Amino acid sequence: MLLNNGKKRIPIGYEDFKQLIDSGFYYVDKTMLIYELLHNGGQNNLITRPRRFGKTLNFSMLRYFFDITEKDNAYLFDGLKISEHYDELAMYRNTHPVITLSMKCAKQGNYAEALKKLKYEIQGQFISNKFILESDKINDERKSEYRRILEMDEDAEWSGAIKLLSLCLKQYYGVNTIILIDEYDVPLEDAYFSGYYDEMGGFIRSLFGSALKTNPALEFSVITGCLRISKESIFTGLNNLEVNSILSDSYSESFGFVQSEVDELMRYYDIEQKRGEMKDWYDGYLFGKSEVYNPWSVLNQIKTWARDKDAFAVPWWANTSSNSIIRTLIGQSDDETKAIVERLIHGGNVRTYLKETVTYGDLTESNENIWSFLFFTGYLKVEAFKKTGTKILYSLVIPNLEIHDCYTDIIMQYFDTYKRAVNKDELYKALLSRDAAGFAGPITRLLKSSISFYDNKESFYHGLVSGLLAGNIYYKVKSNREAGNGRSDLMLYQQDTAQNAVILEFKVCRGDEKADDAAARALKQINDMDYAAEARNQGYKNIIKYGVAFKDKVCYAVVE
Repeated sequence: MLLNNGKKRIPIGYEDFKQLIDSGFYYVDKTMLIYELLHNGGQNNLITRPRRFGKTLNFSMLRYFFDITEKDNAYLFDGLKISEHYDELAMYRNTHPVITLSMKCAKQGNYAEALKKLKYEIQGQFISNKFILESDKINDERKSEYRRILEMDEDAEWSGAIKLLSLCLKQYYGVNTIILIDEYDVPLEDAYFSGYYDEMGGFIRSLFGSALKTNPALEFSVITGCLRISKESIFTGLNNLEVNSILSDSYSESFGFVQSEVDELMRYYDIEQKRGEMKDWYDGYLFGKSEVYNPWSVLNQIKTWARDKDAFAVPWWANTSSNSIIRTLIGQSDDETKAIVERLIHGGNVRTYLKETVTYGDLTESNENIWSFLFFTGYLKVEAFKKTGTKILYSLVIPNLEIHDCYTDIIMQYFDTYKRAVNKDELYKALLSRDAAGFAGPITRLLKSSISFYDNKESFYHGLVSGLLAGNIYYKVKSNREAGNGRSDLMLYQQDTAQNAVILEFKVCRGDEKADDAAARALKQINDMDYAAEARNQGYKNIIKYGVAFKDKVCYAVVE
């Protein structure tokens, strides 16, 4: 499976470690995660990273290394970094039963369906190991409960199922079980937005409590997600939980690509000249002390450039999700939060304390929670920090061009929603009746109700008003047409020359210039440059002239 130029294929979307290695894909070696986990990990290890940073592939890699049923696949690690430590890690290499649970299946929109999917996921682990039921090592009581899970019996104790399976596996193999739980917070995210948060939280709390807290058959566990959720007591009583967020130095290079790995990728695919563009678009994350690239975006863009070196960089990561949380935060934010988002988009920062245990239910309680959430999910990065007493004050910025594009895209979608709410007929009515305040008022309300990133450019305001007035079959709108001694910003013609022609000229206030002065300046330009000449030549007798000024989020108009 090679590219046309003989290079290895880029593994886009492949999450099975064996498939990736056996098929000869390019693999960025992350096997030292195993070494670090065994030397520095605790019994229960929570690793939080943004989505699409390699968590699921790493989980697959862990399973193939530890799972006692995968001895035939031990060769997969030959030649990789971890192979240099085979002797030291022999007591763990394919010597333990492994239970793997992916909870991203529970994104279903309602509790009944989500719970059903989780039950099927759990049942799948029981099916994979059902051969142990033939053994006399498993007592009858546990076999009976095991079969209830296999049969999806309503009386089965689902919250204790993972503990049951690990106990059975220990009885069969004589060694403790390793538990891998991927995307543990996906069901909670979906439940929060779909209105069944308490029910889902209760189930996961019971599932984790039995599997990870009171389980004598547990060797160790690894749990991944985007957020550390503890306020809801998901990890109640789990005193041995070792948390590794993106602020931690542990595993800092195991998720995402560091600079040397990206450089090697670009050398291999002969696209080193794109190094600067790659860095501007997809670098900028800081995990512990390690500078990290977004791996999903890097691989997609390298695949694109390997085919066409002139292709543009695009926002791959932002397009992998609906970004529903970010949309909700922006749509429901107060004026202070909106102002900070605007500052971030313009290259500014937000100074805040970070809350590692931020939860979905906390998002609307304070701005600090919003910035913490955006940071831990990959939408902001640390630019600088300083200690203030016993706390650390962080300066956060947008990481790169890809995330900047994500913000602006979401904001524009909201802006379009607000634009559709403007009554165009009322705008036309105000224009034609020479009601300057009635015309400017709805535009001011639109600007104030949305988040801007246009940096007071006249071209934005021009496009905004053009868009608001376009699409009416009874009126003809012309933008930047040659007229008289210059180019008018916008001209509006009614169908009959006995009716009206409207000329609009836009100005953005200069420095401390007042809006009414800027509007008067625009109106003077219409007259000085004789922008009405075209309308007169077409036979229009009634020509209405508007000077329109913008100062930040205020529209002001004067009419003649």
